[in-house]
Amino acid sequence: MGFPRNRALKALAATGNRSVQLASDWLLTHVNDTSLDVEEPREYVLYINPTGKLLVHIYEFREKSKAISGWNGAHNFHPHITLVPFFKAADEESIQLAKAVKQVVEKVGHPPACPIKLETYISPNFIGLFISDEYANYFKEISKQYLRQVSKNLLIDATNLETHAKSLHMTLAYHFDVSAFDSLKLLADKIELPERCNWELRLYSRDARFANHQVHKVTQGYAPKASDELELVIGDYIYIKKSEFDSSTDGWVHGTSWLTGVSGYLPGIYTQRTAESDAWTLHRVISLGPSNCMECKSSDSEGNTEGEMSNYPHEDAASLGQEKSEETYREWEKYWREVQNNRSESILRITQGTSIDWKSSRAQGTGESDHSIDTLDSSCSDKNCRRWFFAMRHGERVDLTYGQWVPFCFDENGTYIRKDLNMPLKLGERAGGGAAYARDTPLTRVGQLQARLVGEGLRLAGVSVAHVYASAALRCVETAHSFIEGLQADPSVKIRVEPGLFEFKHWYAPTGVGPFMTLWELHKAGYNVDLRYKPYVDLDTNTSETLEQWYKRNEIVAHSVVRDTAAVGGNVIFIGHAATLDLMVFALKRYGNKRLGPANYKISNNLLRVPYCALGAMRDNPWQVVSPPCPPSINSSSGRFDWKILLDV
Repeated sequence: MGFPRNRALKALAATGNRSVQLASDWLLTHVNDTSLDVEEPREYVLYINPTGKLLVHIYEFREKSKAISGWNGAHNFHPHITLVPFFKAADEESIQLAKAVKQVVEKVGHPPACPIKLETYISPNFIGLFISDEYANYFKEISKQYLRQVSKNLLIDATNLETHAKSLHMTLAYHFDVSAFDSLKLLADKIELPERCNWELRLYSRDARFANHQVHKVTQGYAPKASDELELVIGDYIYIKKSEFDSSTDGWVHGTSWLTGVSGYLPGIYTQRTAESDAWTLHRVISLGPSNCMECKSSDSEGNTEGEMSNYPHEDAASLGQEKSEETYREWEKYWREVQNNRSESILRITQGTSIDWKSSRAQGTGESDHSIDTLDSSCSDKNCRRWFFAMRHGERVDLTYGQWVPFCFDENGTYIRKDLNMPLKLGERAGGGAAYARDTPLTRVGQLQARLVGEGLRLAGVSVAHVYASAALRCVETAHSFIEGLQADPSVKIRVEPGLFEFKHWYAPTGVGPFMTLWELHKAGYNVDLRYKPYVDLDTNTSETLEQWYKRNEIVAHSVVRDTAAVGGNVIFIGHAATLDLMVFALKRYGNKRLGPANYKISNNLLRVPYCALGAMRDNPWQVVSPPCPPSINSSSGRFDWKILLDV
């Protein structure tokens, strides 16, 4: 791809050798990183990490300990047992280091079948869990075999490992204030230690230059006002020396961005300290557990036994989406009764309260109305050419399709398991795991298709889109991603994640707005987001807002986009929520119209008549609501099929 070899290797190692695309994006974001060509090997470490109930209990202890005594040494890292302490390796070795993890596990085999025994150890300056001998010996064997494997190609001091592996333990707290000892001891005694624990073998790496730095997560964006200031992007991590906070008199500190590698001064109050390991790169993960064997079944079995049924991961979710299915079946019952008794020809009159006026659409089904006399050629560069401005609601969402879905689809390890064909094939890693997905839902597969069809419709109508803005809600980002796929847009067209497009926060008052995925999390999950885009609105998810404030932030986004894209031209789409269509029209009709008084926006009565992926359209010069250049769409509801009804046949 034209990158120098040393930069390519550095980018691949820094991104865990996930993909060439991810590595190239890393290089683009680090274009101003002055250390890009500095030969500094990364530091690698091999951990055993707990998962499941044990991990939950440890995190609960850590949060409570932080409230008691503040930050202590254990908060710097994810809960772990160190098998191989930090060692340096050249970037070109990163792939072999990751492969060696799998090779070692295959050689050593599965862990002991007996339950692991954890023993709490407490001293005046240390609280931790020590591992029973059976598991300790197993983990030590992994560490020794891994050392032998990588020592064939790398120079690592073996004595370091042998000394470290004498007593394997997991730290709960250390370097804490002596006055907090009694409270922490009481807290540690209350930890529930499960008999069976799940473990993962993980290979991490970190930038060796920042080994002695604190890591702070950006919680509020900041635009530099001087050349020596650092831009802050929400979700980014900043490396900061502790001495910076000790010596600062005004709260400003010097730090380096994990996302860009650029250094500068920043207001420390816009960040929050987090675990150092949050900024590490994960190279390999292998779950450690007994082999998944099943009892042999008779080949002449007449049907599925309970044991056989449980072999399918989706069979433990029989009640998933049950209420929604029953609601759908009631609608279908109305339809069949109407068809059989009254010979009604249209399901729409029965289940939707409306019908299609097929005669209102033109031939070829482009959906153009009589007033669509403007050319559809969106490549027009003439300043007098009227641009398209679209607004679209997101596609079908998982939570409103299945109801309570997270308890069925995430196991105790936090691993996502698809229990229905209409559910996403996979979900990206995000802070908060399943709990975060429960509050910030993804799209169903049908929802992705709905968005793709709209993009395809515009493409077939000859209309391109150059600027894609999406609400920060995951369902909107996914809708934008699928829309771009259907549009087959130019590779330069990326999703600009704009929190200002999010819906009315007041509707989330009972539970609060769920945390959105960061740009980097979205990027790692494969979504085509613009990592360099700076949002017009910095949305505070922890506060409520008035109706006027909700409208105002949407107006700021709409007006700013019109102004900032005028010079380059190109059509625009805002992808958000049901109210986004109404808000766009209201805001753009007011754009540049000084005769209008203060905005008096009211929620439209038609909000409930805006289905998934509904598309609204306007043209500028002058602003006018027009028919979209592609047809709308409709799809019938479908309940979840229970195959057991066939047993009665």
